[in-house]
Amino acid sequence: MKLGDINVNILQCLYRAVENLGKPAEPLFSSYGLADLFASHHERRISIARYMRLGEQAIRLTGRQDIGLLMAQECHSHHFGLTGLAAESAPTLGQALQHLISFERLYSRNSRGHCRIQQEADRTGFCFYSISPYNRFNYFVVDAVLGSWLNLLRQWGDISLNDMARAGAYIEIEFDRPSYAAQYQQWGLTVQFSGCSNTLWLPHSLCQRNNRQHNPILFRQLAQLCRQALERQMQGQTLADQVCEVIAMQLSGNTPTLESIAVVFNLEPWTLRRKLEKENTGFAQLLDKTRMTLATRYMRDTQLSIGEVAWLLGFSSAPAFQRAFKRWHQVAAGQYRQQQQS
Repeated sequence: MKLGDINVNILQCLYRAVENLGKPAEPLFSSYGLADLFASHHERRISIARYMRLGEQAIRLTGRQDIGLLMAQECHSHHFGLTGLAAESAPTLGQALQHLISFERLYSRNSRGHCRIQQEADRTGFCFYSISPYNRFNYFVVDAVLGSWLNLLRQWGDISLNDMARAGAYIEIEFDRPSYAAQYQQWGLTVQFSGCSNTLWLPHSLCQRNNRQHNPILFRQLAQLCRQALERQMQGQTLADQVCEVIAMQLSGNTPTLESIAVVFNLEPWTLRRKLEKENTGFAQLLDKTRMTLATRYMRDTQLSIGEVAWLLGFSSAPAFQRAFKRWHQVAAGQYRQQQQS
């Protein structure tokens, strides 16, 4: 299991943001093996770990912690490939954003979770998953996602951000108010920090607003191609593989249970247990396997502290994680990281 990956098409937004600030983007991207970024294959991806390091270096190069907000300004439908073009032709703004989220796997995957839609009586929340713990080098990810959704809605609906604000749209962000908070004023929307989630809240009136780019024939055609592409991507995935994915998404600060996983699959716990037994595995084995795989990648590919990794994997304490890591690799976590770096 990977920590996740992202289609390089989206990285064009970061490239443009760096260039717009008068800094040389080509050497930076070349150092990450992306000298041919604009000539890349349409399915090429880079790991989430590399993306995070690239973003960190872009922040250091430009001195702009709000680089994610600047990325969002460069975002267009085509940066999300087939999924974005299909969304662009959807009937309403709500359906367009829903399509973009429903087929997220076609352009981005993360073991931490996936985007989701939350329906309430008078509004709809378009939610980006938590990437806590936060620091000044990963704020840009949340900013880029929420900001790109706003920019796409503005393009699709031919509507200003101020009009969205007057209609009742607002943003909720999970991390605390950052040092560059004044830069969010460009959105023209109320932004609430230290929230429960990273969410763009839209009143139903905005969700139902007509998409000026709507083409019913093209939307049906592209939506079908998206479904086929997703089916190809999911081919060969066993129930055990799917359970591992859900376990990974429930780990942060928690230890998932068979019962909590069964709910996701709309199964009784005993039914899920029986189905896993048919694949010669069990929930406890998959939980341990998922933790081991993610722990290995966190210690090898990131600079997260041992305490942070322990929390992300749902261990009760750093010592508990250390004991598990030594059982998996026969060396302490810190020693393993040193060996990999050397």
